Amino acid sequence: MGPHLACLPNGGYELIVNGSPYLCRAGELNNSSFSSPLHMRSVWPELVRRNVNTAFAAIGWEDLEPQEGEFVFQSLDENILQAREHGIKLVLLWFGSHKNGHMNYAPSWVKTNPTRFPRCITHPSPDSPPKVNDFLSVFSPNSIQADASAFRALMAHLQLVDGNAGQETVVMVQVENEAGVLGDTRDRSPSADAAFNSPVPLSFLDTLEAHQSTLNKHLLSNFPSIPNGLKRGLGWAETFGSGPLTDELFMAYHYALYIDQVASAGKAAYALPMYTNAALRATRHTARDGGTGGGAAPGIYPCGGPVDTVIDVYQLFAPNLDFVSPDIYFADYEVMCQEYTHRSKPLVIPEQRRDEYGALRTWVALGKYGALATAAFGIDTLPDDEDAFQRHYALLRDITPALLEARRKGSPTTGFFFDAFAPGAKDPGSRQQVTLGEWNLVIERQPVFGHPAPGYGLIILTSASTFILAGEGYQGY
Repeated sequence: MGPHLACLPNGGYELIVNGSPYLCRAGELNNSSFSSPLHMRSVWPELVRRNVNTAFAAIGWEDLEPQEGEFVFQSLDENILQAREHGIKLVLLWFGSHKNGHMNYAPSWVKTNPTRFPRCITHPSPDSPPKVNDFLSVFSPNSIQADASAFRALMAHLQLVDGNAGQETVVMVQVENEAGVLGDTRDRSPSADAAFNSPVPLSFLDTLEAHQSTLNKHLLSNFPSIPNGLKRGLGWAETFGSGPLTDELFMAYHYALYIDQVASAGKAAYALPMYTNAALRATRHTARDGGTGGGAAPGIYPCGGPVDTVIDVYQLFAPNLDFVSPDIYFADYEVMCQEYTHRSKPLVIPEQRRDEYGALRTWVALGKYGALATAAFGIDTLPDDEDAFQRHYALLRDITPALLEARRKGSPTTGFFFDAFAPGAKDPGSRQQVTLGEWNLVIERQPVFGHPAPGYGLIILTSASTFILAGEGYQGY
């Protein structure tokens, strides 16, 4: 059957690989690392040493199909074999038409033919002339067809060399990367304008109204007309109002359709679990906590990408995606875990910080939100003196059998952390009250003589009065 997602009896999901539940101790490679098997020969042993069992690795369209219709799989095949030799599974990231809002990984025969593969056109300001961008318009059937054809070829090849071989080295696939419009709130090319001014598709309106009870708070807040009934036969601005929020909704719908068609073509060849990822928008929490986000307004962050304000659009109109994932680099980690388990979808965090700050937060994702994977970006160039993941992943490796059994049985679990702070500064950690079964627990940082170190942990209630506790720097009662 190949790697797949399975629903757990009491809610949540597990990733099944080679017939057994699998938990990723993951890291994402730098964008170009996986293009060179020679380079990767020295990387695999380092990943093993760091207790990584899964690498998130990019496949660029330009490397796969340098000439139209001619596919090159040699480097991919060598890397798959090397990963197998080191006992490492792979999550492949398809850098096709869209990578961080651009088309940098599209092949030259796409980039050099704007007539066949039209670009997104934006107006950076009302007084500026139209700008032809270096990213593809999602309103081009030619772009969709070419991207989908290449992705289908990739998945068919994976089925042949990995699925049929019974190895199951590749366990999931990401479709595109941080898609969306930059520099404006929507595409303003002629085909995009025509779609924007045409009546909103009835299927879109009907679906929103049919699922209004499950729409998240952001969409309902931005478009309070949804519960009151939406008018038919009008353009997007007339239906939802003029402004950046409507532009974002419009672009999200068309990006979702585009990415879903690419995913559909791939799944027809080899139905691995698939998702797409979001470059998150900044929020008040970002500014408050000093983190970095993708900007506070559509077009500063990739507009139309699967951010929390439009996650419903992707979940409802991209059915070939099993879930949507956040790339979390800023502070509000737990809120994003909540947002991206909307509709009880699986949680995977394909990119996050690679320092101790990021490592601590994996315990919340895994213990509290049932994450299948969290992946620190740039794990292959992480200096040894900054590597917190080796220690955290060693403990996660040891606790994994108990965690997977708890998920399968529906045993209550939780995860938590207490950040580092400077001597003399106020402790940012807070006492947490958690209910596990019939127990009301208080979890707090472990008091010590001197300045306390960071704390983190995982607690599993295995029976009515039996717990498994893992971690350090905390106490519970």
